[in-house]
Amino acid sequence: MNLKKTIFSVIALFMLAICATCFAGPLQATLAQKEQAIAVAKAEVPANINYLGIKNDEDEFEVSFQDPATLEYYEVEVIAATGKIKTIEIKGANTAKSATVNQTEADIKAIVLAAYPDAQNLVITQDTENGLTEYEAKFTATKFTVKLELNPATGAICKREHKYF
Repeated sequence: MNLKKTIFSVIALFMLAICATCFAGPLQATLAQKEQAIAVAKAEVPANINYLGIKNDEDEFEVSFQDPATLEYYEVEVIAATGKIKTIEIKGANTAKSATVNQTEADIKAIVLAAYPDAQNLVITQDTENGLTEYEAKFTATKFTVKLELNPATGAICKREHKYF
């Protein structure tokens, strides 16, 4: 009887060890991928930025930050399989739509080129809907394509989206 208990205990421990090994492998890989995603994202945002958190969405991670100086929020999408950045979306505290238009397309072009001196194939459009106007700028930079939303009254860049190559 004692021998049966011992054999059963050894088999149970063996099975438990196998199950723990099977589940620990994917868990460790996920933690390593998350740490890698955070490190990759931090390399693309300003240094003084605050890390807010990370979400795992199927095959990519969404890493969130906030810049305390500008109050801009950064959402960085990192592809889990490759560890490369897919997109960065930067949202400011201002709205891009305004009933007042003080900025011309030439002013907007100057603002875009000041922020992105390497911008190529720059296209600026003005869109008015329900009496509110906004400027949108699209162009290609060194590492990504960019879409900006700018306030027509102030010229402030209110939203940026970088899609990496």
